[in-house]
Amino acid sequence: MSAINWVGVFLPLLVASLLSLTVTQAQNFGEECLDKFTLGKPDFILDTDDSVKDGATFLASPNVSQWKECVRACCMQPKCNLAFMEEADFHCFLFDCLHKQSYVCRFIKKTGYVNYILSSVSKEYLEGHNFKPDSDKPPSALASLNRVVQPQETVTLGGIESKDDHGIVDYKWDLVEGSPTVQLQKTDLDDQVVVSKLNEGTYVFRLTVTDTVGQTDSANVTILVLTKEQSEDYCLVPHKIGPCRGSFPRWYYNSGLGKCEKFLFGGCKPNQNNYLTEEDCTGACQGLNAESTHLGRGVFPPNKCNTECSSSQFKCGDDCCLDIGLECDGQTQCSDGSDEASCTNIKNKFGRLLDIDIPKEKVRCTEPPVTGPCRASHLRWYYDPYSTQCHQFTFGGCTGNNNNFKSDEECSAACSGVTQADVFARGQFERQDSGDSNSGAIAVAVLLSVSIAIVIAVMGYCYLKNRKARPRRQPVAVNDGSSTLSTAEDTHRLVYNSTTKPLH
Repeated sequence: MSAINWVGVFLPLLVASLLSLTVTQAQNFGEECLDKFTLGKPDFILDTDDSVKDGATFLASPNVSQWKECVRACCMQPKCNLAFMEEADFHCFLFDCLHKQSYVCRFIKKTGYVNYILSSVSKEYLEGHNFKPDSDKPPSALASLNRVVQPQETVTLGGIESKDDHGIVDYKWDLVEGSPTVQLQKTDLDDQVVVSKLNEGTYVFRLTVTDTVGQTDSANVTILVLTKEQSEDYCLVPHKIGPCRGSFPRWYYNSGLGKCEKFLFGGCKPNQNNYLTEEDCTGACQGLNAESTHLGRGVFPPNKCNTECSSSQFKCGDDCCLDIGLECDGQTQCSDGSDEASCTNIKNKFGRLLDIDIPKEKVRCTEPPVTGPCRASHLRWYYDPYSTQCHQFTFGGCTGNNNNFKSDEECSAACSGVTQADVFARGQFERQDSGDSNSGAIAVAVLLSVSIAIVIAVMGYCYLKNRKARPRRQPVAVNDGSSTLSTAEDTHRLVYNSTTKPLH
């Protein structure tokens, strides 16, 4: 048989084999992808406005014809952990719900929507625990948020928001990744350390908390110390509104003026010079200017071709890698124009999300109570949709949420009719509500101290009245009220609890 005949016989077989292998690999990828996602509570929609305000990132809205295609599209996005669909029209929306190791997506009850959450994220942030009612629950470690800083900056890390039903007795910080030359110095606060001698690179610190019976839990904090090249991306590039037309207050570093300034972000396709708070922006960029940091490579590095693109790069249609901050910036960077090709679709789909009419009046009542990282002690009320009652908790004074009322009456009026059916995930409520069993003791302590103060005041009154009734040869010293003041201070100390447990 001639060579031509051999080719005629085996070429179709080879092509068929390759096609079969490709189909098999695609099927395997699809099944593996679906196995990584968990079906969320049906008939809930993402509260896009509040979620993006808190740091959620809208990634894409691919055209699909079924939910499996929507989830598979999420698998293709390295940072995607939420895929949800409008069932009637098969509109698919992909989001990253994590910001600085916090889950920031919020959901509201609305018929006609289905959502799928990356299983690892669901387990970490949303799923509840099956603890026995009378058991001593393990502690829940909650550490400071991730930080981005310049070399040689000092960073204070804390774990004041960690919780346990009977109290935490030990806080321990360890370096688990990064240069060992870094120094950790404890402060006079049990949960806090100051980190110094930070050189360029990534550091991971672990907080381990221990409760009264020796149970432990841990949480990690990442500190990124910027290199000069990273500082250009995080601090020196111009601020970017993006193609979407939302209105989200953000901060960027103005290297010309050497300070952080506020701007309105459109809601999608940001660059790295985009911060939720002025504090985050200042911490990352303070002291930088274009002259001292510029590397002579332009604002962005040139495209790299025929190489694997990283999660911080956009892959052009010609297999070149582009800095992801340049996607949808209004200027074509890829030779095939793919970096600007989908921007109009993204803008329209995001606008559709913002235009959906959702009932937000009661959503505050389904949020877990948040003490926050500050160390003040304010008694507030929160609504528990599982008991349909309002309860007291200690608010630290900052970074809370709207389930925070100054009185029981205000709380009850605002949240009347809200039940557990309105809650998307019980796990978030459990994590913030883990100190309930100890709150009764705290409340008793507060009442007892107030009662003592009243008794002392009455006794003091009777004593002074009796002294006045007696004949006096010389003036009597006026009571300076020091006992009452001391009791008030004791009351304040009893009200504040470093484990920040809700009070009933």
